[in-house]
Amino acid sequence: MSLHRNRILAGALAIGILGAAAPVVFAQPLPAPKAQQAEPRQHRSFQARADGRIAFLKAELKITPAQAPAFDAFAGVIRQNAEEMTAQMKKAQEQHASDTVKKRPTALEQIERQAEAAKMQAAQNQRYLDAFKPLYTQLTDEQKKTADEILGRRHRHGGHGGPAHRRT
Repeated sequence: MSLHRNRILAGALAIGILGAAAPVVFAQPLPAPKAQQAEPRQHRSFQARADGRIAFLKAELKITPAQAPAFDAFAGVIRQNAEEMTAQMKKAQEQHASDTVKKRPTALEQIERQAEAAKMQAAQNQRYLDAFKPLYTQLTDEQKKTADEILGRRHRHGGHGGPAHRRT
């Protein structure tokens, strides 16, 4: 049962990563040759999504100057999670390239990768929660209602891949 659940979580994480990156990747022009690229497309994608998410939340929640320090800490976690996703995506791409050169990864290697991805997701969710709690306690009832609608939706629909990377 646990193995099946881990496979589902890993598959869902991969779909979430690819699903989050796909709209931005397809909307961009073809990349320049690697020597000319300043930064990877996925990095821009995850960072752009995080920055857009932060701006959206700040506007929708109508963050006041008094709430700004707690919101800024929360925004920092969203950015940190995006950076971590960028690093994880790069690592996965390197592993995939290595796998195609040498051989298909063993079942043990695949499960280890899935477990690593699940640990990262759990750590991201905990950081997100730890940063969101202090902000949430400072919100007005109207702001909490908005936060419940915007941020709670992800969990009601079984979202995955880290809160920083969900569409609203």
